[in-house]
This record gives sequence, C-alpha cells and structure tokens, in this order.
Amino acid sequence: MIIYIVSDGKPGHLAQTRGLAKALVAKAARLQPDREHTFHEVSIVGKAWLAKLFYTGSDLALPKPDLVLCAGHATHLAALSLARHMHCPCMVCMKPSLPLGMFDLCIMPRHDLAEGARPADNVFTTNGAINCISPHPELEKKEKLILIGGPSKEYDWDAETVLTQLANITRHSSSPMVLTTSRRTPKDFVQDVLSTCPSIRVEPVETTGPTWVADHLAVAREVWVTQDSVSMVYEALSSGAPVGIIEMTPKGGRDPRRKISRVARGLNMLISDMSVRTFTEWARTHELPVPDIVLNEAGRTADYILERFPKLLS
Repeated sequence: MIIYIVSDGKPGHLAQTRGLAKALVAKAARLQPDREHTFHEVSIVGKAWLAKLFYTGSDLALPKPDLVLCAGHATHLAALSLARHMHCPCMVCMKPSLPLGMFDLCIMPRHDLAEGARPADNVFTTNGAINCISPHPELEKKEKLILIGGPSKEYDWDAETVLTQLANITRHSSSPMVLTTSRRTPKDFVQDVLSTCPSIRVEPVETTGPTWVADHLAVAREVWVTQDSVSMVYEALSSGAPVGIIEMTPKGGRDPRRKISRVARGLNMLISDMSVRTFTEWARTHELPVPDIVLNEAGRTADYILERFPKLLS
C-alpha cells in the first residue's frame, strides 16, 4: 500500500497524518509482508489556489498511491484533485471546510460533532486528534513531565494560579520533575517557575528539539498539562501515563450560561470519563490513577480503514 500525505507543512497537521499513515503501513505490512507498504509526503506549500484545484502530482517521481491523506484546510483542494487524478480514495484527518461528502472518509475528533448528533456514514470519530505517540512499557518511568501552554482563545492565562498548582504538586512528589513551555508561554514564566519551584528542571521550548516531548512522554511516570493545551492532553494519554490537568479559567469566567467551545467540550468529556484528573480532583488524594485504557486512535482508525476499504490491500 502506497500512501500520499498532502502537507501544508504545519507540524500539528503532519503529526495527525503521519500517525495514521504509520499505523496503516504497520498493519498492512503484517497482513501482506510480501508487498511494499510506505508513505510519502507531498508538499503543497506555496501553491496558489488555482494550482491546488487542478493539482495532479505531475511534479512527483513517486509510485502511484492507493490512498491520499490530508489535514489542514489549505490541503483539501489539492488532496481531492490528486486523489481524483490517481483514482484512489481521499481521506481527511479533521472536520473539513468543504462538504463532508467530497471525501471518502472524514476522520474527526468526537468533540467536533454537534452535541447529540450522529456521525454521517463517511465520518469516523476519534478521541481527540490522531498523533504519533505510542506507549513504551519496556522503558523505565523515571520522571514527572509538565507541559505548559499559555494564553489562548479558550482560556485566560494567570501565572500565579498555575504556579500555585505547580508548587502543590512538587510538595507531594518524590520523583524528578521536568517542565517545558510552548511558544505561547509568556517569556517571564520560566523565571517564575525557577523562583517558585526550584526542584523542577525547566527546559524552555526554545532549547528542545522536534522529538523532545515524545522522548520524555516515553519515560514519564505521570504527565501534567495546562488546560489550554488539549492536543498535548491527547498525546499524553496516548503514552499510557496518568494525566493531570493544571486548571485555568475559561475566557468569560465560569458563567454557566457561557457557550462551551468544542475544544473545551472535548476536555470535559475526558474529565467526565475519568480519563484525566483535574488538579482539584488530584488534591483530594494526591494521586493520579493509571488509566484503564491507553489511547491508540491511530491504530483504531487504521483497523477501521482497512476493514471498510479492503481494496487498499488488493
């Protein structure tokens, strides 16, 4: 099976399509070990709207694909055009901006569905966005990992509130703790952490490489994530580690009449499912229970695709 990933170059979108492509290739290789199974990334960065609309891949020196994957609104037109030209299915890893029926399959987080709505026949729902993280039970779990976000469209940033929670967590921890920031984190927050919680080792995002988070998730005893960093929550759950939520205040406060965003709704689902624990819940026992089920949305989606589209392996 040959897969094309139509890419806009954005790391978050590539994490989704790469995660799914890797799972599909791995499963296909087990089912058909005598065939070639691989994926190729096809960049459409810099292409004009009209060029995407009529994109045929004539600039590619690659074997003909069996499947085209995409994520990111800017990739939709090129992916559909390429798949039509190559006579193969086109699947999108998000809720698309184009009509759902234009794609053979739309793989989207369950919180993107309207509340109470049933998914269409060509929609497969996942718990959060697909990612490339997988558990590594063979590795020693030696540290607690803290992933810090920052000001966002959904949540207000209050450094003092975050620091108070971090200080409480460190007081009840005997394991080494390492913290990293994101590009949204205010620059002075690193010094605030070093002053308030000197036992925490801080590695700002500017000093980390592209695999830093994945490498540290692989050896994390538990993971704490600020409430705004929902994609990091799902990555942490995919690692198999217990996950705690450092709480932040939703924009507009906690007014029950305030409309809840789809991102916040997704996190609330995880809290209701007891897949994660908020700081408030953790403070009652000072424990994060090991999750009963480790998220493997890439693998689960790959199983569904190969069952529903058997011609991919014919």
